[in-house]
Amino acid sequence: MLQIDKGETKNWYLTLTEKVTISPVYFLFSFTHRLTNTTTNVILTDISSYTDRYNKFLVTEGTTFTIYSGEYDYKVYAQTSSNNTNPDNANELVEEGILKVNEQEQPEVYYTPS
Repeated sequence: MLQIDKGETKNWYLTLTEKVTISPVYFLFSFTHRLTNTTTNVILTDISSYTDRYNKFLVTEGTTFTIYSGEYDYKVYAQTSSNNTNPDNANELVEEGILKVNEQEQPEVYYTPS
């Protein structure tokens, strides 16, 4: 399961390369909200130095992509295109899972009467 808070910057670590049969490869992530069925598609850049071991993606909710809080089904596609955001045109599905997007916790403010 992937998780991120609204507005948070986070590294996601996945093992995708072992399932890829194409080169060069770009990863298309597709997020579908479980209640609203709204879909967001985005190409994320693999920043791992050791792609034969793991794939690393630096994501910032609100910058890299913007989505509502809640649970999403996600799919990751491998493709040779660096700009296609349509999963129907991607080469192969390499991973499926759940993404949980949490509301960012607000700090509690205490008022002390004088």
